[in-house]
Amino acid sequence: MTNVQDDAMNRLDSAVSEVFETMLERSCDPLEGEVDTVEGKIVARIQFTGAVDGECLLYASQATASVTAEALLGTPSEPHDPMVDDAIGELCNMIAGGWKSKLASPDSNCSISTPAVTREGLEGYQAKFGTKFSRNYSFQGNVFGVVLAF
Repeated sequence: MTNVQDDAMNRLDSAVSEVFETMLERSCDPLEGEVDTVEGKIVARIQFTGAVDGECLLYASQATASVTAEALLGTPSEPHDPMVDDAIGELCNMIAGGWKSKLASPDSNCSISTPAVTREGLEGYQAKFGTKFSRNYSFQGNVFGVVLAF
């Protein structure tokens, strides 16, 4: 990996860890290598515009999304509850914001969109940007993925 990739991944790992420890009171660790994530993914997307143009995607299985929503909201969540979508969107928002906050100026002079959430998974997803990083994370055995593209 180049230094740019290392820096981006280190910022992402740090942002994910901080969000989980602060907001969910859980530890969350990066997984090395490819991990088979479950089909039927819920995907949240945040777009960056300004000094950095790109996007952050967070994707998870229905089951992981429900557990995440429960940890974030403090109440049990059914997989098809609209609150699960809101929680995944907010988690993506916090991770993208945490990543952005670690950028040095002038790159930090970018804005982030509100999260868009879909239950159609990553089928057919193509990054519109030249550089793409992908990493899977695990908390309490629940796996989710994050893609950064810019």
